[in-house]
Amino acid sequence: MNHVPSVVLGGGIGGLQTAHLLAKAGLAPVLLESRGSCGGLVFGAPIGGVWVDLGAESFAKRSVATADLCIELGLDVVDPSGQSWLWSHREGGFAVRIPHGVLGIPTDLDDPILPTLLSPEGLARAREDLTMGPDAGADAADLATLVETRLGAEVLNRLVDPVAGGVHSAHPSQLSVDIISPGLRQAMVREGSLVRAAAALRASAPAGAVVSSASAGLFTLPRALASRIIELGGTVATRRVVTGIARDGEAWAITHHEAGRAPDPAAPPIPVGEPEVLTTDKLVVALDGRAALDLLRGVPELEVGDWQLPQGADLAQVCLVLDAPALDAGPRGSGLLVTPEAEGAEKQVACKAITHYSIKWPGVVAGTGKHVLRVSYGRAGVPTPEPTLAGALADASVLLGVDLAEDQVAGHTIVHFPNSLPPQTPAHRVRVRELADRLADLPGLAITGAWYAGNGLAAVVADAARVANELAR
Repeated sequence: MNHVPSVVLGGGIGGLQTAHLLAKAGLAPVLLESRGSCGGLVFGAPIGGVWVDLGAESFAKRSVATADLCIELGLDVVDPSGQSWLWSHREGGFAVRIPHGVLGIPTDLDDPILPTLLSPEGLARAREDLTMGPDAGADAADLATLVETRLGAEVLNRLVDPVAGGVHSAHPSQLSVDIISPGLRQAMVREGSLVRAAAALRASAPAGAVVSSASAGLFTLPRALASRIIELGGTVATRRVVTGIARDGEAWAITHHEAGRAPDPAAPPIPVGEPEVLTTDKLVVALDGRAALDLLRGVPELEVGDWQLPQGADLAQVCLVLDAPALDAGPRGSGLLVTPEAEGAEKQVACKAITHYSIKWPGVVAGTGKHVLRVSYGRAGVPTPEPTLAGALADASVLLGVDLAEDQVAGHTIVHFPNSLPPQTPAHRVRVRELADRLADLPGLAITGAWYAGNGLAAVVADAARVANELAR
């Protein structure tokens, strides 16, 4: 048994940032990660001779914490290039630029793009938002209820569902307004309109795009964090599976094992060999939500019980690296989100989105002459089609309006994300608040990570800083 100043369980961005700040505070953290590398859903790989992001590729700018972290680590921060588009299955299929807005909520109902997406009746219904006063929808906990109450079903189905639902991989009815867009409801009460509230939030946000990334790829962030933790005297131990945590007097005991490969390669690693035990006065659980809850059930005071996370979507992605000069012009900017097919409309593509990665983040592929497309599949509550190279090329050809063929493919890979991104439902947020209240009575134990803080690096990095600062006092 070895006593150390602090321990962090989980090497996603939340765990890495917590360990980084604990190390800066002189608390020499030991970070335990079950896989062979850190980063969680922020990771990359070389495809067709080009290193590219295969997981998360950007972070929201509503908080400066992530950008400041990148700069501190010596990573250049850049905004994306190219505009985002929307593909509708209606009228035989068409592409249109996404109107200026927040999560698909328009900031100007006179935007000339809106009549392309909304019927005259749908646009008239949306205009009612401007005169109905601040009370309607003010108590809506989920995004769908708020939007439909204020703007009507067409705005929800044709704009907010493909944009917010596409970004968060969940229907807006499963998304807590206060988590995915902090301050939106309060701005609506203040402004007297949801449209004006969205405009106010955009006006108060940093100039330019709503997201940024590291210029060489977001996958460079976890690498830089792990290196900095070690430089500051911490330890990053990969391939370690934690099987139990328990109170040990005033300290915490952590039982961990060497990680072995599960029979299903997509499943988390499994413990093998003899257990080892660490003790510490400062323990942070920054694991994936399901793994975190399994461990926290061993702490009776937390009353985790049978709490299960909301079901996430089964997502998949085909990443294509191509020699395709016809893509040089960026025919659909940085890519498209695809609306769920309208009832009775012929389905044109099977994917839910495509990112023209080499147009969006040109610095990552500069000098290679290659184009990179990320074709994404899977929606919550709907079976995910098994993606193929041929299918991804066909979908990309339709969405981008360019014929793409297999002989142009320099490399490709297919990545699966089963049960990914559990939605931040209002009921889930209630359970999180209850857990936080019980946690306050257990000194030396803290929790962070996307399932607890909210999806997205903006939420995770800020919450990790909160945790580290509280433990370092």
